[in-house]
Amino acid sequence: VRATKVLILDVDCGHTKDYKTWRDALKATGKFVSDTGLPPPLIVRSGIGLHLYWILDRELGLKDWDFLAQRLKTATVEHGFFVDVGLTANSVVVLRPVGTHNPKNGGEVKVILDADISSVDVIRSVLNTYNPASVVVKRVNSKLLDNLKVTPDYSPANADIISKRCKQIEWAINTQKEVSEPLWYALLGVAAYCENSGQVAIKWSKHHAGYSEATTLNKLAHWQQSTTGPTTCSKFLEARRSGCSGCKFKDRINSPAQIGAQYVEIKHTFDAPDKTASTTLLPKPFKRTKVGIKMTVDDTDIDVCEFNIYPVSYGLDEVLGYEVVRYHWYRLHIGWVNLIFRQAYLTEGNREFSTAIADQGIVLYNLNQTGLFQLMLRSYMKELRQNRSLTNLYSTMGWKENDTQFVFGNTLLKRQENGEVTSEKVVLSNTIQRQGSDFYASKGKDKDWGDLTRILDQGELFAHMFALGVGFSAPLYHFTGLKGITVSLYGPTGGGKSLAQLWVQSIYGDPDKLHFAAKYTQNSLFSRLGMYAHLPMTVDEVTLMDDKQVSDFCYWVTQGRDKARLDRNSEERPPKTWETPVIVSTNTSLQSKLIASKLDTDAQMARLLEVTMPVSEAFSKSSGTGRKIYQAIHACYGHAGKVFVTKLLELGTARIKELIEEANTNFSAYYNATFDGQERYWEQAIVLADLSSKLAFDWGLIQYDYRKGITWVLAQLGAIRSTVIENQVDSYDLLGEYMADFASTILTMEHTLGAPDVYNLYRLPRADVRIRIDITRKNRQSLFDYGTMMLDRRHFRTWLSARGGDYNRFRQTLIIDNADATPRSEKASMGMGTPIKLAQMYVIGINLSHPRLKGLLDVASKDADDHIYGNINLIQPSIIT
Repeated sequence: VRATKVLILDVDCGHTKDYKTWRDALKATGKFVSDTGLPPPLIVRSGIGLHLYWILDRELGLKDWDFLAQRLKTATVEHGFFVDVGLTANSVVVLRPVGTHNPKNGGEVKVILDADISSVDVIRSVLNTYNPASVVVKRVNSKLLDNLKVTPDYSPANADIISKRCKQIEWAINTQKEVSEPLWYALLGVAAYCENSGQVAIKWSKHHAGYSEATTLNKLAHWQQSTTGPTTCSKFLEARRSGCSGCKFKDRINSPAQIGAQYVEIKHTFDAPDKTASTTLLPKPFKRTKVGIKMTVDDTDIDVCEFNIYPVSYGLDEVLGYEVVRYHWYRLHIGWVNLIFRQAYLTEGNREFSTAIADQGIVLYNLNQTGLFQLMLRSYMKELRQNRSLTNLYSTMGWKENDTQFVFGNTLLKRQENGEVTSEKVVLSNTIQRQGSDFYASKGKDKDWGDLTRILDQGELFAHMFALGVGFSAPLYHFTGLKGITVSLYGPTGGGKSLAQLWVQSIYGDPDKLHFAAKYTQNSLFSRLGMYAHLPMTVDEVTLMDDKQVSDFCYWVTQGRDKARLDRNSEERPPKTWETPVIVSTNTSLQSKLIASKLDTDAQMARLLEVTMPVSEAFSKSSGTGRKIYQAIHACYGHAGKVFVTKLLELGTARIKELIEEANTNFSAYYNATFDGQERYWEQAIVLADLSSKLAFDWGLIQYDYRKGITWVLAQLGAIRSTVIENQVDSYDLLGEYMADFASTILTMEHTLGAPDVYNLYRLPRADVRIRIDITRKNRQSLFDYGTMMLDRRHFRTWLSARGGDYNRFRQTLIIDNADATPRSEKASMGMGTPIKLAQMYVIGINLSHPRLKGLLDVASKDADDHIYGNINLIQPSIIT
C-alpha cells in the first residue's frame, strides 16, 4: 500500500455476535458517532452486518493513515463498540462490494446511509485523544484461523515481574541500543501478552535506534493479530544464545510471558463425576485454573498440565497383585476418563511413569514437565490418603475382608460393627471393569421377580425349583470347605434347561450376560469362574465337549483354582480361585461321556450331580409359557441376590456356619435320605440348595414350596448311584486294560522245577517288552500255581496318567492286598532268559496269587495243556508208520 483515503469499520451481526441484527448494530453506530464526535460515516448493509466508511478528503501515506486507524480502533474499544478490530488497522482490507450478494444468506450488499466526504483534520482532532498504548487490542475471532491453530489461553502477564526474572528481557531493556531487530521483535511478542501491552512495548523500545511510537505499536498490533501466542524461550535462545544461561525457569516454561502470568485459581471442577474432586484439595504450590493445573514458583505459574485431573482411589489390584492408583482426567473431545497405573510409578525418578501415562493418552512436553506432573500426582494422592482409606480394586465377586464384605458387581456390601449392612460403589480392576458393572446390573422391581416364582408350584417345575436353590446356595460354598460341584441338567430339548439356567442368573444380574455361551476355551472358562468366585456359573449346552474335556471339567470345578500358569517374566501368576457350583445343560449325558472316556472316572463321577429334566406339560403344550417366563426374567433381575447376600452379611460368619451345620445334621432325618463318604459333593450341593431355598423363602424372595424340588432330586439319586456303581473301575480293572492295550508286548516265561525254562517262540514280542509274566509249577503234570508280573514302571505310569488314573493309589492297593511283588532293587531285566537282550529297568512287581489275578495262572495251565496235546497230534502219525 502506497496511500489510502478511507477508514473502515466492520460490524458483525448474528445470533452468536454482540449485535443480533443489523438494526441493533445501526443503533450502536449512531451512539458511537455521537459519543466520539466523529463525522457520520457511509453505511453499507453487508447482507448480515454493517460496513462503515469514512471517505477522506485527501490521500494519506501509510504512516499517517496508520496513526488514525490505530486510534479509531482504540476508540471502538474504549466506547464498547463491538467491531472486527483486526480489520480496522489493516490497510489492505477489501470489504464486500456494493451490488454483490452475501453467500451466507443471499442478502444484497447495498448502501443504507450515504455520507459526505470527511475532513482528515477533523477526524485527527477527534481521534488524537485516544492512545493505543492504553488498551490491549485482541484479534477478532476467525473460524478458519481457529480451526488451524493451537491457542493456549495466556493470562495477561505482569511486565515488571518478567523484566526482573527473565535474563534475556532484562538485558534487552537495559541495553536497548544494542538489541538486534529479531530480538526487538521477540520482545514485542512478549509485551503483546502483558497488561497495558502498548505502554510496555513503548517502555521496552523507546531507546532503541530508529524508535518510532507508531512503528512500535504497529508491530505490536501485527503480533497480536497474526500469531497465536507470545514469543517462546527457544526464539530468544536463537536470537541470543548466551542469554538464557543460568535461568531457573529453564525447561519449566515455554515463554517468558509465563513468568509474569497470574492465573485465577478455581476451587474444583463442578462437572466431575466423583465427590473427591471437591473434597480433596489440590496441595500447594499447585493450583487449578480454567486452563489446567499450574505450579506457582516465585510468583510464577508454571504449566503442569493443560487439563483437569483429580485422584479417585488407591488400593490393591487383585489381578496384578500390587497397589495401583486411580485418577480421573478430562480428555479433550472425550470427557472424563480413567488414569490407572502402578503406585510404584509415583516414586521420584521412576522410568516407567512417562510410559504408563502415555499409554493412556497423556503426553507432556519434556522430562521436566513430566517430573512436575508426577510430583503433582504424588502430592495429590497423599492428600487423598488423609481423607480416604485404601480401596482395593477387586477383580472377583464374593466374600472379602474376613467375610465382612461382599463384592456384587461394582457394589460393595459391607457389614458394620453393629451388624448393619451398608452399600457403596467400588472400583473394579481394569480386567473386569465393564463386565462387573454390566453383568451384575439390576432391572425392574424385586417384588415382580418374587411373584414370578409362584409359577413353579403351578407348573410343577421341580427341576427349576432345585436349580434356583443351587443358584441361591453359591455364596454358602465358601463356608463348607468344598470348592464346587458340577450340576448337569440333562434331558431332551423342550424341558426348559436353558430357561432354568437363565432364571438362576437373574437372581444376581443380567441373565443373558451372566450365562456362559456353549463355545468357549478352557482359559476363558477359568477366567469367568475366577470372576464369579462365590456366585453361580451357568454354561449352556456342553454337549460338544469331548469325553476327555468332560473329565477335566468336572475335576477342575471342584479344585477351586486354575492351573498354574507363568507370566511373561516366567514367574507363576496368582491362580484364579472360586467356591461355587456350576450348572450346565446338555442333551447328552455327561455320565455317559465320562464312561466313554475309558478313564479312571470314579473321582469325576463323584464330582458330577446329573439330574434328568423331563419335558414338562407347561412347555410341551405350548411355547407361550416358556416365552412369558423368559420375558419376565429379562424385565426384572438382579434384586433377589443382593437382598440374599445382604441378609447373609447381617447374620454374620458364625451364624452362617451354625445354619450349615444344623442343615447337615437335620437333613437326613427330615428327608429320610443318607449319603456315604464318596457322595459328599452330592450331599453338600443338595443340603445347601435346601438351606438356601429355606432362607430365600423365609426372607420373602421366593414363593413356592422348595421342598418339592429337593424331594424330586433325592428321588433321582437311586438311578445316579446305579450308574456310578456299574461303571466303577478299580486298580485291577486298569491293569487288565493296560494288558489288553499292550498285549503284543507281553513276554510269558514258564518255569518247571527240574526242567529248562520255556517261552512261546510264536508269542515272543517283536518290539519292546512292557509286561513280563513268570509262572511256576512243580512238574509238567501239575498246574501253574505261582507267578509274578513285572510292568515297565515308566511306561505304565505314563499310560495311567493319560487315562486319568492315580499311580500312588494303584501302588497302595497292591500293598494293602498283599499283591506287591516288586524287587527290592525295583529293577529287572524284562528279556532275561530269551533272545531279547534288554538292560535293567525300573519295574512294578505284582503277585499273581491274588484272587483277581489267579485267572492268569489258570489260563497259562490250559495253554500249556493245549500245547502238549498239539505236539502229541503232530508225532502220532510217525509212530504208527
